[in-house]
Amino acid sequence: MPENNEANSANKRLRTESSVSLCFPGLFSRTQELSSSYKAAQPFHHSRITPFCSPTLLEGVRQEMLKLHYTLKETDIFKYHQSGDLANMDGLSAKEREQLPCLQQLRDALYSQEFRDFVSQVTGCGPLSGIRTDMSTNRYKQGDHLLLHDDVIGDRRVSYIIYLPDPQSQWLPEDGGGLELYPRESQESWAPAIRPTQVIAPKWNQMVLFTVLPGQSHHAVQEVCGKDKERLSIQGWFHFPQPGEPGYHADQLQTLWQKGAQSTLSQVEAKKQREQGCPSTQPLQPLKPSIDKTLIDSTLARHINPEYLNPKVMQQISDRFADDSYIKLSEFLNHECAQKLQQVLTRTDKEDGVGGCRMPGYETGERAGWKPEGSPVVRRFLRVEMPAQDEAACLLAQLQDMFGSDEFACWLAHVTTLSPRACRGLARRFRAGLDYTLGTPDGATESMLDAVLCLADRPSMWADGSVGGYHCYVDGGSDNASNDGSVYRSNEDDGILLTTPAAWNMLTLVLREPGVVQFVKYVGTAAPGSRWDISFEYSIADE
Repeated sequence: MPENNEANSANKRLRTESSVSLCFPGLFSRTQELSSSYKAAQPFHHSRITPFCSPTLLEGVRQEMLKLHYTLKETDIFKYHQSGDLANMDGLSAKEREQLPCLQQLRDALYSQEFRDFVSQVTGCGPLSGIRTDMSTNRYKQGDHLLLHDDVIGDRRVSYIIYLPDPQSQWLPEDGGGLELYPRESQESWAPAIRPTQVIAPKWNQMVLFTVLPGQSHHAVQEVCGKDKERLSIQGWFHFPQPGEPGYHADQLQTLWQKGAQSTLSQVEAKKQREQGCPSTQPLQPLKPSIDKTLIDSTLARHINPEYLNPKVMQQISDRFADDSYIKLSEFLNHECAQKLQQVLTRTDKEDGVGGCRMPGYETGERAGWKPEGSPVVRRFLRVEMPAQDEAACLLAQLQDMFGSDEFACWLAHVTTLSPRACRGLARRFRAGLDYTLGTPDGATESMLDAVLCLADRPSMWADGSVGGYHCYVDGGSDNASNDGSVYRSNEDDGILLTTPAAWNMLTLVLREPGVVQFVKYVGTAAPGSRWDISFEYSIADE
């Protein structure tokens, strides 16, 4: 019986090898040409192969893909619709396999010895596994996206994407969905630059290949924002040889990591990336036992709703915070201050063309007084840079100063019964179609008090979270609960402690325990504008 099984397997491999050239007509004759272009490609080595496959086979694959079941997946780093694992189609019943003949033919051809040799020759990556197969189909619908990462997980060696958008529909740059390739920040740094230098638009019958390298193969998928557009693709990886396969070496992963040993995408470097560019911590003066009228009239009353300076209301806030360890205060700024901000921030978004399902330019909003903040491995947004220049930056800088003042710390002490001893923070702008922060562990060993004043106009459009921009706290007690851009959570629903939608003139106070991570979800192009906020954290004195 074993001999018959071996004979059947051999015959299957022979049939597969003989059909490979039919799947990829003329492709193998271009090996040298593609290898040369791969080595010359920037910002890191990659290859765009068009046409890649037999159009007849690919049309069959597309029709089968459209019939598959897709599950919406969403974490801090991505949102898209994904099928099940197509690498294990052999495990399906005969009836199920009969429904996917083209997908199975393509899968077998991709992982055939002949095609793996072709990939090795084009990329110079060395032998690839024929045992370990890894592929799935993705449907990026309007609003779907995948933020920056480098694909370094396990023993992945080469990443590939096969594009199957509607061949009858032209894909324009403003439709989004492009594959963004990021250079290194500098020759001295493994961190990715703040913006990509290459964007590859989805194109029918196109395959993109690149070698997975820590700290180098940084890439992302733009949000799909075109109306009625779907970025249909097959995503997969070729892996290092497995034990027993030709070319296997026990130290092969160590060799890979030597090429990017300082990778900023490793969990070890995530905290360092998070800290870069953060404002320094400022000490606060010892707190006064009470808030006097002079304090109210001078500093806080110029900005804060007088209701929240009323001692009785402050006591009510304190009681609620003691019970829940967080509280949301609507209409926090007084009417005059809020109205002026709303006029200026709305006008700024309109002038910059932010929102309205349009893919903005990467430098949108960058000007004197506004600095882009990265690294995009953990975050991207604009921050107010002193001295503030335009009107929006000047108004937000005033609030930033108030949040960092001894007087505001005194107010916080009364409404939380905590004792802030130092603080740091900044005024931020999250532009629709560009900006986010990821849930990266910060290594804190003590509890912190977070104070975030969100200024997102038209809150009803943000309320359900579908356009992003929400602020989320997650239990970081396990590897699955946080994401540094290189490790995906296996269960997207695990560990969520608190989610606050973007809103207008809403202050949220949260007592954040050690091990809790937070992120601001990517703001989609369908958002009505930017998410503007003042975000501060306060270290707490021991009682």
